[in-house]
Amino acid sequence: MSGYVRAGRWCAASGWVLWVVVQVVADDPFPPEISLSQYGLGPHGWIFSVWVILLATGPLLLYRARPVPGPAKWLLAAGYLGVWTMALVRTDEGIQAMSTHAKVHMYGAVLAMVFLPLGILAVLRYSTRFRRLAAGLGIAAGVVGVLVLLSAVGVDTAGLGAAKSWALWQGTMLIIEMALVTLYAVVAPSIDPGSVHHRIAAPVKSALQ
Repeated sequence: MSGYVRAGRWCAASGWVLWVVVQVVADDPFPPEISLSQYGLGPHGWIFSVWVILLATGPLLLYRARPVPGPAKWLLAAGYLGVWTMALVRTDEGIQAMSTHAKVHMYGAVLAMVFLPLGILAVLRYSTRFRRLAAGLGIAAGVVGVLVLLSAVGVDTAGLGAAKSWALWQGTMLIIEMALVTLYAVVAPSIDPGSVHHRIAAPVKSALQ
């Protein structure tokens, strides 16, 4: 096993541990009262920053261990940029995030929550054994993403009120993303960059024979 895989797995495991830690120090268990970004406020906000950066660093390290063709590299890079943005630029306290820095934080969060899982999915399609599981997580992320958007525009999608529904689905989206990072960490050594080519080429070759 390469050092990149070991480091990526360490990042993935640390992501789960720090997910619990930020809830404990903020005294705000899942689902968050307002949003995940509120964990980044106050004297312990640095833990939030370390958490999201470590979580997003894992896929990049795993990608270095076994790069694949296609857009995965650039999707992961865009998500990573978003993570650093949301880690360094804080949101506003409370529900209304209207300041300039809060909007920058929000844009970073959107980049992270959209492009990081897309990048992981673009890699996991080269996993011969866990492609379907990855696709299931991708579908779940898409459904939850729609619920996040509906809640953001005022629709009570969980029967908790629009604001609490938004916090619930945002937190759920993060759990799905952590699950994707963990799956990537587990299967990284078995990623086969040629598997997609073989699945396409084999039927063609058979038809020509």
